[in-house]
Amino acid sequence: MHAKRIFRACLLVLAATLGWQSPSIAGTAKDQDQQHAFDFHFGTWKTEITSRDVTPSGVGEWVRFDGTVIDQPLWNGKANLEKIEASGPGGHFQGLTLFLYDPRSGQWSEQFAGSDDGTLQEPTYGEFRDGRGVFHGWTESGGKKVLERDIWSAITPDSYHYEIASSFDGGKTWVTNFVAQLTRLKKAPDYDTHYTPGTGPEHDFDFNLGHWSTRIQAVLHPLSSPDAKGSLGGTHEAYRVWDDWANIGQLEVDGPGGHIEDLALRLYDRKTRQWRVYFANSASGTLDAPLVGGFKDGVGTFVGMDEVDGRTVLTRNVWSDITATSCRQDWAISTDGGRTWVSTWTSTDSRGG
Repeated sequence: MHAKRIFRACLLVLAATLGWQSPSIAGTAKDQDQQHAFDFHFGTWKTEITSRDVTPSGVGEWVRFDGTVIDQPLWNGKANLEKIEASGPGGHFQGLTLFLYDPRSGQWSEQFAGSDDGTLQEPTYGEFRDGRGVFHGWTESGGKKVLERDIWSAITPDSYHYEIASSFDGGKTWVTNFVAQLTRLKKAPDYDTHYTPGTGPEHDFDFNLGHWSTRIQAVLHPLSSPDAKGSLGGTHEAYRVWDDWANIGQLEVDGPGGHIEDLALRLYDRKTRQWRVYFANSASGTLDAPLVGGFKDGVGTFVGMDEVDGRTVLTRNVWSDITATSCRQDWAISTDGGRTWVSTWTSTDSRGG
């Protein structure tokens, strides 16, 4: 498992400060132009969708949806976040897609989540050539894993075509199940999400929305050198993607070794009443498996798995000391199934800054 969590990015900066070598991102990128492959997508679009169920036993009838897509650039175009809302005879849905650029591979990843369960689907990976983007990955159909292919084509400044197909024979043949034709709307993107106040668990992160200044104390090697620490400082900004099931936190900090850009995509599952928190940073352009948890009595606890110093460990993120103007996060890892924990970093946030 590659190191993707926020504290790991902090460690890379601190390690660089001490002169430890790490691979050159710029030197390994296959095609620098790929970083801007999705620039055409930024903005607000009208979408006309037809979709159908496709299973190993057959295909369903096409259903039409009409809606709006808003795509927001992140990290100066090295990532972007798409919001989609559409309605039709099949109902109404909200969704989001996170696109991340991996500078090492020169490829993009694409992951979708819907409001029904707040879970990111498996990613598709690909790149653009001659104005056409082709992505491949895995999906499920009829309870089985099948190949998925996503194609972006017919791209102009004001329109593009997108479709998804499935293959049940290892890519020999493909059956299209989703087609969208998008037309740019001549208006500025509205990235603000209308807010309905509430007190349920889907509003657990409302306290965090807004702009914060942050200070971080990070541990370089928590297993081998738990006393070797370093400091970073910067800003943390959190905002809604959808009103009551999706928000994002963006962290930008500086240390002696450079600048770090991270994000946390936080999705609420109404069925399980739990949050899944996914992390990425601009240096790796990849997304890790989520931490899962929630808030109780004003404290948020989220647990997941990671790899540290070559060992698979439990990871825990705890939010505490929450007020209108401040909050705290403590990160720790455990090598004994959660009986004991070793601190990896602590951050303190102050409103404004």
